[in-house]
Amino acid sequence: MARNSYTVAATALVALAGVSSFAPQHSHFTPKTIESQRVGFGSVKSAFLQNNQVATVAQTASALSAATLDPPAASATSQTVEDYVQARGGNRVIRKVLIANNGMAATKSILSMRQWAYMEFGDERAIQFVAMATPEDLKANAEFIRLADTFVEVPGGKNLNNYANVEVITKIAKEQGVDAVWPGWGHASENPKLPNTLNSMGIKFIGPTGPVMSVLGDKIAANILAQTAKVPSIPWSGSFGGPDDGPLQANLNEEGTIPEEIFELGTARTVDEAVEAAARIGYENGIMIKASEGGGGKGIRFVDNEDDLRNAYVQVTNEVIGSPIFIMQLCKNARHIEVQIVGDQHGNAVALNGRDCSTQRRFQKIFEEGPPSIVPKETFHEMELAAQRLTQNIGYQGAGTVEYLYNADTNEYYFLELNPRLQVEHPVTEGITGANLPATQLQVAMGIPLYNIPEIRKLYGRPEAYGTDPIDFLEERYLDIDSHVIAARITAENPDEGFKPTSGSIERIKFQSTPNVWGYFSVGANGGIHEFADSQFGHLFAKGPNRESARKALVLALKEMEVRGDIRNSVEYLVKLLETEDFKKNTIDTSWLDGIIKEKSVYVDMPSHTLVVGAAVFKAFEHVKSATEEVKEAFRKGQVSTGDIPGINSFEVEVAYMDTKYLFHVERISPEVYRFTLDGNVIDVEVTETAEGALLADFGGETHRIFGMDEPLGLRLSMDGNTILMPTIFDPSELRTDVTGKVVRYLQDNGASVEAGQPYIEVEAMKMIIPIKASESGKITHSLSPGSVINAGDLLASLELKDPSKVKKIETFDGSLEIAESAVEMDAVKAVSNVLSGYKLDAEAVAQQAMDSATDSTAAAELAVSAFDEFYRVESMYDGQIADDVTRSLTKDNAETLDVVISESQAHRSLSTRSSLVLAMIRQLDTFVDRFGSGVPDSVIEALDKLSTLKGKDYGEIILAAEEKVRTAKIPSFDVRRADLRAKLLDPETDFVELSQSSTLSAGVDLLTNLFGDEDEKVREAAMEVYTRRVYRTYEIPKLEVEDIDGRLSCSFEFQFADVPSADRVTRNGFFSVVKDAGNFASELPDVLNAMASKISGDASANGPINVLQVGALTGEASVEEIEAALDANKDALSMLGMRTVSVLIPQGSKDPSYYSFPQCDGFKEDPLRRGMRPTFHHLLELNRLTDNYDLERIAAVGRNVQIYVGSEKTARRNAGQVVFVRGITHTPGLTTLSGARRTLLQGLDELERAQSNAKVNLQSSSRIYLHSLPEVEGSSAEEVAAEFDVVIDKLKSRLAQRLLKLNVDEIEAKVRVKSTDENGNPMVVPVRLIASSMEGEWLKTAAYVERPDPVTGVTREFCIIGDDKDAVCVLDPYDGANILQTKRAIARRVGSTYAYDFLGLLEVGLIQEWDTYLSGLSGDATTPANLFEAQELLEGDDGELVLGKREIGTNKVGMVAWVVTMKTPEYPEGREVVFIANDVTVQSGSFGVPEDELFYKASKYARENKLPRVYIACNSGARIGLVDDLKPKFEIKFVDEASPSKGFEYLYLTDEVYKSLPEGSVNVEKVPEGWAIKDIIGTSEGIGVENLQGSGKIAGETSRAYDEIFTLSYVTGRSVGIGAYLVRLGQRIIQMKQGPMLLTGYGALNKLLGREVYTSQDQLGGPQVMYPNGCTHEVVDDDQQGVQSIIQWLSFVPKTTDALPAVRESSDPVNREVEWKPTPTPYDPRLMLSGTDDAAGFFDKGSFKEYLEGWGKSVVIGRGRLGGIPMGAISVETRLVERVVPADPADPNSREAILPQAGQVLFPDSSYKTAQALKDFNNEGLPVMIFANWRGFSGGSRDMSGEILKFGSMIVDALREYEHPIYIYFPPYGELRGGSWVVVDPTINEEKMTMFSDPEARGGILEPAGIVEIKFRLADQLKAMHRIDPQLQMLDAELEATDDTDASAKDAIKDQI
Repeated sequence: MARNSYTVAATALVALAGVSSFAPQHSHFTPKTIESQRVGFGSVKSAFLQNNQVATVAQTASALSAATLDPPAASATSQTVEDYVQARGGNRVIRKVLIANNGMAATKSILSMRQWAYMEFGDERAIQFVAMATPEDLKANAEFIRLADTFVEVPGGKNLNNYANVEVITKIAKEQGVDAVWPGWGHASENPKLPNTLNSMGIKFIGPTGPVMSVLGDKIAANILAQTAKVPSIPWSGSFGGPDDGPLQANLNEEGTIPEEIFELGTARTVDEAVEAAARIGYENGIMIKASEGGGGKGIRFVDNEDDLRNAYVQVTNEVIGSPIFIMQLCKNARHIEVQIVGDQHGNAVALNGRDCSTQRRFQKIFEEGPPSIVPKETFHEMELAAQRLTQNIGYQGAGTVEYLYNADTNEYYFLELNPRLQVEHPVTEGITGANLPATQLQVAMGIPLYNIPEIRKLYGRPEAYGTDPIDFLEERYLDIDSHVIAARITAENPDEGFKPTSGSIERIKFQSTPNVWGYFSVGANGGIHEFADSQFGHLFAKGPNRESARKALVLALKEMEVRGDIRNSVEYLVKLLETEDFKKNTIDTSWLDGIIKEKSVYVDMPSHTLVVGAAVFKAFEHVKSATEEVKEAFRKGQVSTGDIPGINSFEVEVAYMDTKYLFHVERISPEVYRFTLDGNVIDVEVTETAEGALLADFGGETHRIFGMDEPLGLRLSMDGNTILMPTIFDPSELRTDVTGKVVRYLQDNGASVEAGQPYIEVEAMKMIIPIKASESGKITHSLSPGSVINAGDLLASLELKDPSKVKKIETFDGSLEIAESAVEMDAVKAVSNVLSGYKLDAEAVAQQAMDSATDSTAAAELAVSAFDEFYRVESMYDGQIADDVTRSLTKDNAETLDVVISESQAHRSLSTRSSLVLAMIRQLDTFVDRFGSGVPDSVIEALDKLSTLKGKDYGEIILAAEEKVRTAKIPSFDVRRADLRAKLLDPETDFVELSQSSTLSAGVDLLTNLFGDEDEKVREAAMEVYTRRVYRTYEIPKLEVEDIDGRLSCSFEFQFADVPSADRVTRNGFFSVVKDAGNFASELPDVLNAMASKISGDASANGPINVLQVGALTGEASVEEIEAALDANKDALSMLGMRTVSVLIPQGSKDPSYYSFPQCDGFKEDPLRRGMRPTFHHLLELNRLTDNYDLERIAAVGRNVQIYVGSEKTARRNAGQVVFVRGITHTPGLTTLSGARRTLLQGLDELERAQSNAKVNLQSSSRIYLHSLPEVEGSSAEEVAAEFDVVIDKLKSRLAQRLLKLNVDEIEAKVRVKSTDENGNPMVVPVRLIASSMEGEWLKTAAYVERPDPVTGVTREFCIIGDDKDAVCVLDPYDGANILQTKRAIARRVGSTYAYDFLGLLEVGLIQEWDTYLSGLSGDATTPANLFEAQELLEGDDGELVLGKREIGTNKVGMVAWVVTMKTPEYPEGREVVFIANDVTVQSGSFGVPEDELFYKASKYARENKLPRVYIACNSGARIGLVDDLKPKFEIKFVDEASPSKGFEYLYLTDEVYKSLPEGSVNVEKVPEGWAIKDIIGTSEGIGVENLQGSGKIAGETSRAYDEIFTLSYVTGRSVGIGAYLVRLGQRIIQMKQGPMLLTGYGALNKLLGREVYTSQDQLGGPQVMYPNGCTHEVVDDDQQGVQSIIQWLSFVPKTTDALPAVRESSDPVNREVEWKPTPTPYDPRLMLSGTDDAAGFFDKGSFKEYLEGWGKSVVIGRGRLGGIPMGAISVETRLVERVVPADPADPNSREAILPQAGQVLFPDSSYKTAQALKDFNNEGLPVMIFANWRGFSGGSRDMSGEILKFGSMIVDALREYEHPIYIYFPPYGELRGGSWVVVDPTINEEKMTMFSDPEARGGILEPAGIVEIKFRLADQLKAMHRIDPQLQMLDAELEATDDTDASAKDAIKDQI
């Protein structure tokens, strides 16, 4: 076969070889065969082949030595091993080899011999290999195990247990039937016992014989032999003691070994002998202590004095236990030169060149190279011949190495030792000679002469590689070496710590072979180096035509190599060594590297700031990974808190390097981009993780490759091929806490000494006292005082260390990083996506960039739509939902992709930034026409329309902006609207007066101004007239003239207030002039004023400033300042004209014009409040009435005739309220009708709702609506209008109550104009003001006034009340600031509730709604009774007892109020009384003090004594915590150290003067030098201490008693804390508002206690999501109005008193109708059986059934309904599978959510408790109860038994036994009642009250059929029945009976059939 073809074939084999894997076994000495799989050699790319014909193959964990791929003759292939051995003159066939080694040795041997076998025989499996594998090797995924055909597991631990254990090796060799054992190097390779034992067993040892090994393999014996053979030797412990005290001589005995007595003379068996030998040798050059059985750097030490020698001797004896030790002089400036020898069984010995191994540290080789070019050729040949003679003379067989020390300066060499084994660096020799050494060993072991080995023959230039002619190796020379190979050992050692060996896992080795470099490794991917393995795990070999080429190739290969894992490695350090000048020039010696290490002259160096940023990048990336995984793990456990998600993208990173601390703030601005900020330095880094886990980081204009690993000492960072340890900062002088809590006490005095490990402080954490111990010894300085709250990481104390050397000052970096600031270029579309994903970028810039990047309107629209849709997609999930519920739902839907949950949560939590982006993009839509020449596409409008459907306040600005764009898009274009209006003005049928009053003109008033410059004079004049009449719509206009004056369109008119009697009216003049250019305002103003003057007859200023001027423009611009300056210049002329106001109109193209007003009262300066208003608009809106008491800020409104103001009260009063004023005018008639009022009010509420979305409006602001109706009301008087208004408001309150409450509407005000006549019969308009206000306390109480305006200004001078006997009452009533009631309402709203007194109004409204619902279901003529609702407050009389009465609302001083309410309900139309008790949260936060407790107690007692239902409205903050306020400004502090208050205080004290001024007994004190130290504070009033707790206990007991005696119901709104939470629970029945948590401790306090943000809201602790599923809360409502409605509905089931029968409510559903809905045999919803459906009526009256406790105990359904109008309790059974969810505790990261399935028709602990609780509630309510029994029994599993199923099941019996009203047990169709479930509802429990019924299709029994069969009808009974019934069995039985007893086989056959 040609050489090239041969090479390609071999490489193809390597590339295609299979890879096997296996599972580690555990039994020892058991063979494990890897069967049938083709085990390959790993992949290879040869460095030693010509023509580069080997295909590139990715390097895996191992590679094949390609040194021997040069082929012999083609005829040698495809023969058998036997044929080959015979043909080559051998005498032994070896087919199976035991590899008695591991790691590199085992890997290389198998690779080499497999490759030789394939090349020779075409079958790589011609030789079989058995490996030995320890558990550690198996765990480390050792490569040699994969390569072997079979492996045997051997004991782990030290090599004496395995690879060095001769007994183990020989036992395995025998059991496995191997032909030979290959020992490799190390372990047992030099133990003569191994070849001797194997020889006795008939197994070949691949190496020298035992006797020869014992002589040459021992370093002592080898030196004796060498000096006997006259080989130069270094002075050593055997250089004396021989003849004439000269060198020892061998004098071999009959066995061919050195006599023991001679051998012992060369050893140093004791320290003293070693000292004596060293003294004779001399310490001048240094002494080497060596173990003769050592090697590989083990068992060798250098010393230069006696003391060191004594210590080192012990170390050597411990390293190589049992080995003889000798002493040798150090040969300085020497090179370590080796000669590779091989001897055969025929007396031949060949020298295969040699190696230079001078680069060593601690006598461990680092680099090996060959040939040893430092030695002259002839000198080296002498060294070779000496080695050959030495080995040939003693019959050495196999491979060995003769080692010399060579002095290049003197050209002298000395024998060092002979290694009777192959060396790890042997591939160097293979590379330069072409000889496959392991294969050569194998052939020598087969008895083949060296000169018959093809590769040896080729080296010696024989033309016939397969010839047999002898070669005289001592006389002939091999061919000249024409290449150079340098090898580098890859070791698991730490060059930063003196090459300290390391162990651990190896994740990946990345090495890419090149044409010049190859390598092999002893571990595979995900393998490792265990503690018993050699530190070397790889070897790289570089080949070149000369030494420098090989060196360069090796450097490049090492730079590209990566080793990832727990271990350290020396790869980067090796590169630095290879780059030194000494190595390049080859001037090194064996001490060179140790000197470098000692001086640290070679080290890996990188720019420090680059390293710091690289470390920060790694830490940031790892933080994101770990933080993300922590959140995902929490989600997997059912945790729903998202508080840790922001920390994924925004966090701090600390890097310590070279005594400097770098504190980076990191912000992720995209998934891949991290922004690092450090003291003004900003660096954006794009980070990409490669497939193998490396980080590619782009920053500072460069890309860096980063690996890292956190170690105990710090961060090990590999950056761009360099490894650096960045230590963790630790200051031993700082004592810090690792817990959160508070300091209890220090255990040593300040300044005292403390020892390491001694407790120095006690802290309290989670109510436990924890001592903390000092980490070092020293003098302590306290940093805090007892009682201080601490968080993990806080400094507790400082130490003045006993050992100051432990203090290391760490500086914090505060300069500029020497790295160019860099910003990552980000695609515009990607940037939009990143912002929407929750990453922080400049939203405005991103929006601008995104639109700039769009090439056309389509692309821009697609970008906008995708952004809007993505925003909506995320936020629609959260809108109106509890965040925890959304997270829980997302987690369930994305259980396998939890990154989705994080991304959605991350986006939502970044709502502010995302909203800014969306708003910016909405604003960018205005540029579409300018950018693209077209309007906004419909797709964008549709997306915006969808956005506007969001409801939450957080989306307010977006909603408003989206609505505005959508609304604008729906309006016809400007040109269309202008043309329509123009046509209307030209229409001769148009009545301009009528048009000016038309409601349809509202959208076109401002459009009229655009026609002032129309080319048609008629249009111009008509537009001017209609505009003027429209603006002055509420005035009488006796005269109006439109004309052209000096080229200006002008209008002069007279006007009067129409709502003033004609006799009192004052005629005023107005003038409107239009100039062409607004810029000419100043120059044309005098002419305009002259023109106005010409139109006014008489003295224009006679009646004062009453006239008005409006100046418009057709084009141009004019600033406010320019206008003011012009007016100021003409101020005299304005005064002469009696000017009251000047208005200026400036056009804005197709947009509405700009309006500015300059009133005379302000010196003709602009009034900002009127900006944008037409001249009379501010008067119609009565804005002047607002400005007296409020600072107003206008916000956007939708309606053209509506304006919204946020009013801030002008007061210094605390908690001054905010008011939202919605003020508008309407041209539509019918405001006083129900439909008109409802339509107009809804418009106002819509505006208010939009206003509530504005960020400037707070949630508790008061809202007031003002509507001015301009059309006159005809045919009704003011009194009639007022009466109608009362009716309308009552109905609107009922229908719109929820919305009115939600929007905090406290006042609705309407001004209508009623047509009337004055005293003289002249027509006039009477202004009537209609008000529904809560300002006086009662919710939206109505009142009506007739107004009397000023005839000149039109401002109302007085308001006269309309009503009986009220006409004379007139008041002057500008808008007052917020009164005390408004302040209280704001406080209540702030906590999410309604002011206590306003609940009375809500109750009245709810009652109206209840009647409306009730009457709508009746067919008769029933009506709502009058005086539905009345409330009397329970007030404390002088004697302390409660009396019924009334008081002014808001005057209560106690934070508890109570009423007796009389309500006329459908079931009690004559009225019923209910006691309501409510916290007033506006008095001391609704806390419970003694006065509150007393009033609550007495009111509840009143309800009990009168047997009335008691309803408690809970909104409070728990028991009151009191302070003596008088003492706050009076106490002093005695500090421990006045100069350092942070060290704490000793006591609080009062001066003598202050103490004596206090009331006696108010404090307990003791005398101190400064005055009086305070021990106890008593106070002078009750209610600041535990008496509040005592009161809480009192009302808790009262509530418990009340539940037993009367009907109790609680409604939780806002919050209910501590005793408040207990009270509602003690009352049992609870209605909870969604935003009304029940708490024991607030979430903020808990977070502080826990030391981290665990809880994000009170709802997580006591919201409905907690209290509804646990059975505390019976019903959840959205708001207070719904809550009140539920209270009324619940009361409708309850008798008026406890001793009354339930009231019957008339029903349209006949009681005798059929129950149409029927259960099915399959699982169904039992609620349908009770309520029915639209198509099939259920058990109870239609629409009467209401479920309670739905969230708890879901396998039982309970509720209340009516049967024939009679209220009843109902208990039904769920037949379907339900789930009980036990939520995870956010405070416990390890807790998990548990979802427990509960089967239908089974009683579980929770459903049993629920059933018993419901029965108890029904009993107290006096209700008959219907139990739809359908249970198969109780759950009896271990979980439910431990969950107290027996206890709760028994409670059902207790409840039924105590029941005082009828109980009906009914088995529904297909129902069943079995076992224990029958027992607990059997009628015998309470025979007087209980009755049981059953449907014919229902069933009952003790057990289910299958269970009964299992217990009572077992197999024997079943068999009897079968034989009794089954005909076939009967026949077989008869046959069996008839069969003769002697015919056993026939009987057996029949039995088989049976």
